[in-house]
Amino acid sequence: MGMITAIRFKLMFAWVAFLRRFASYASGNNVASRTVHLLHPAVGRQRAAWLAGLDAQLGDRQKARAAWRRHKALLGVTRLQGSYYSQDDTSWIGRCRLEIDGGDHVHAALAKGMGVLGMTYHHHFNMLFCNLVTRLGYPVTTIAMDARENNAKYQKFGDRVDRIYTHAEKLSNGGTVILVRPYSTVRPILRAFEANHVVITANDFPDVFDDKNRRDFPFLGTNLSCPTGTVKLAVKKQIPMVAGYLDWLGADRFRLVLRPVSAGTPEDTVETAMTSYLSILEEMVRNEPGLWEGWKWLGKDDKAIKG
Repeated sequence: MGMITAIRFKLMFAWVAFLRRFASYASGNNVASRTVHLLHPAVGRQRAAWLAGLDAQLGDRQKARAAWRRHKALLGVTRLQGSYYSQDDTSWIGRCRLEIDGGDHVHAALAKGMGVLGMTYHHHFNMLFCNLVTRLGYPVTTIAMDARENNAKYQKFGDRVDRIYTHAEKLSNGGTVILVRPYSTVRPILRAFEANHVVITANDFPDVFDDKNRRDFPFLGTNLSCPTGTVKLAVKKQIPMVAGYLDWLGADRFRLVLRPVSAGTPEDTVETAMTSYLSILEEMVRNEPGLWEGWKWLGKDDKAIKG
């Protein structure tokens, strides 16, 4: 990490910490949405890849630029949430005003008593999404990649990442955070299903994590490389699946959207589940293209993704 990049990171973390301490939760989110991108070191580097993906899919330069502005705003709100997550006090999450669209799908799935796989997307608010799902009244177990070994970024921010996971676990309503590595045992995940938890994982991330379960699926006229290990497990155990995401509506207001993916029947397959999951992602990006972080991945081949 270069000196200028390191300085910008320090300034960004200091700014969001200032907002967390001295602004209300609602006004802090609004201010962060307008300012944090000016300090974030990665925004300039992301712009070309983002706009290339947006231009190719939206076919409208004006819409692509509007989506990019929305992405920068959400990036600021996300960084402020990260500042809250890095602290011991968890009371802040009570200030989130939440609209829930589709919670009945989770209630119906959990009525089987087998748990439910909650499939989400890389949409800025992944951890907050997991913790706000608890407002449906169930324990939530979050599956996240364990990047603690051989990861330069973790070496720089490892303590902060550990605090975030610890904080998130406190907000899981009796659930937990499971950090997994390639070829990890599935037993902790199975225990969460057996305890009738909502088990949440992101299945749109094309980075190399577990090549054995990584598959390419048609998406928006190209291919998206997706991890399918949790989906294979749910199909094998006939566990119902839902998909969802969290959108920021301004100030302290969020909307949680949940949609059914599969009912957990013998007819389910990885292909049918992933097709349904990706169709919900298509709905999300049509309505709010700046919410998805995956535009930079579209159209990349395996070599480019591994790079």
